[in-house]
Amino acid sequence: MKNIAVITGASSGMGKEFVKQLDGKFDEIWGIGLSQYDLDELGKEIRTPFKGLELDLTEEGSFEKYIELLNAEAPNVKWLVNAAGFGKFGRHDEIKIDSSADMIDLNCKALMKMTEITLHYMQNGGRIVEIASVAGFQPIPYMAVYGASKAFVVSYSRALNQELKYRNIKVTCVCPFWTKTNFFNVAQNTKAKNPVVTKYVAMYYPEDVVKKAIKDTNKGKELSICGFIARSQVRLVNMLPKKLVMKTWISQQKLKKKYRDKYQDKK
Repeated sequence: MKNIAVITGASSGMGKEFVKQLDGKFDEIWGIGLSQYDLDELGKEIRTPFKGLELDLTEEGSFEKYIELLNAEAPNVKWLVNAAGFGKFGRHDEIKIDSSADMIDLNCKALMKMTEITLHYMQNGGRIVEIASVAGFQPIPYMAVYGASKAFVVSYSRALNQELKYRNIKVTCVCPFWTKTNFFNVAQNTKAKNPVVTKYVAMYYPEDVVKKAIKDTNKGKELSICGFIARSQVRLVNMLPKKLVMKTWISQQKLKKKYRDKYQDKK
């Protein structure tokens, strides 16, 4: 029986970085992503046997293919990393409804399905890494659906970690702050005339976030938050009234002026 790692979002960003940093630790790594070319190229960069699976996790048929492969090979999944996800920045009417629905499907539904399908192939000592965000600890106007989807991941991960104690399977929820990946190219691509996020208190690198995530996962930690600023923000927003947290965010990014529309002007 092969000991493997399964990593979603492996075509780019933190998923790709997890593949690189987990290289050499398993008999095989399965990388799931949207680009077969990028997956094949990634496979050439590592020494561990790599299976690149071009699957769109917003489509039901992708899970059927994944289940078929699991049934056929019957591996022992030592690590599952759910790194697939995306965000959109803008007011509700600047983001297509279908995009918001896809956000929920990928960030929440697909993550849950990948987790609970894979659990049937995990043994004692397995590890699950769920990628959330510091955004999951606070409501964020003009990133409303994204923040809410990550709040689901935080809550689901922490609760599941308790449920799986009897199997000695640990769930670590990784909550990055702003991280230098292609995330922003997708997030800012909306009908918004100007960028929603203009002030970044700090920007981290995926290499550092993933390195800490792997270390924390090996320790069986429930949460992994990279960086003093990120950890400080989570502590602060957990203490303050959420109305004040939202008001501070809007003021920081100067969004009140940006979104002063004709309805507000009439008041």
